[in-house]
Amino acid sequence: MPAADAHVYLLHGEEDLLIDQALAALLDRLVPAEERDLNMDVLRATEIAITDLVTRLDTLPFFGRRRVVVVKDADAWKAPEQERLAAYLEQGTPPSALILVAQGLDRRRKLYTAIRRIGEVQEFPRMSVRQLPSWIAERARHAGRRLDPDAVDALVAMVGPGLRQLSLELEKVFAYVGDRDRIAREDVGAVVSRASESTIFMLVDAIGEQRAGQALRHLTEILREEAPPYVLFMIARQFRMLYRGSVLLARRKPFADLQEALGAPPFVVRRISEQARNFSPASFPGIFVRLQEADRAIKSTGHPRLALETLVADLCLPRGEKAQTK
Repeated sequence: MPAADAHVYLLHGEEDLLIDQALAALLDRLVPAEERDLNMDVLRATEIAITDLVTRLDTLPFFGRRRVVVVKDADAWKAPEQERLAAYLEQGTPPSALILVAQGLDRRRKLYTAIRRIGEVQEFPRMSVRQLPSWIAERARHAGRRLDPDAVDALVAMVGPGLRQLSLELEKVFAYVGDRDRIAREDVGAVVSRASESTIFMLVDAIGEQRAGQALRHLTEILREEAPPYVLFMIARQFRMLYRGSVLLARRKPFADLQEALGAPPFVVRRISEQARNFSPASFPGIFVRLQEADRAIKSTGHPRLALETLVADLCLPRGEKAQTK
């Protein structure tokens, strides 16, 4: 493993929850929270040219020990862009730390081999079904809880293998049982939502971060269980809650006021608060117009699935680009 002061990192794989946790730990190691406003950039590969990235990497820290540049979706770079970045890295360690996050960066390309040689690569492959019980048990142990084996089986059966969804549903179960440390199958059955209810959070997350491909995959998962009119209802309900949350957050209202206004349990309010930060209050009128258009299309065109896919793809457009297309 490279030395602790390695300046180039790759967080790579399909388990995005584990990648997010690893990224948070790495940032804690590299740059203090109080220095991040001045000395940390978080970008997506589609938003920055390699020449601009190199300029940022060559910039010295401002009143701090180190600058950090985080680039998400690094596998979106085409081969020539990856080659240019690899050539830059091979010239020597950049002044700023570089953290690349990717789902499927090609291991045969020079960028991957260069990072492996001069930096640190952390791999997060999709967790197998056999590994899930251990992961759930460890998650519960950290919370001071213990799940019966059949409770674990029920959780995986109802939620599916996605770690983010499992984590969300575990928090709901923990809240449901209160101070009790042992969790039985009946507890899981009483509180865990169907996968479609959990996946709606994932869908809206992807829309907020303008990741159309991932949003459409989540939509496909929901449509396996639910009819298109109900899926549209769930999406609209989520955005109505997000709008109320966004307005209250803009007014700096306390958590108790948020919970009262949303009429939802604490774990849902926390999730809504996180998601609302991806949307400004001014963006919601356009979103609600698109929801109404999708409702008419579902009822009148005879192609309800296409109407939903079009809605999700449109909501994933950058806000400025969306305004120009109207």
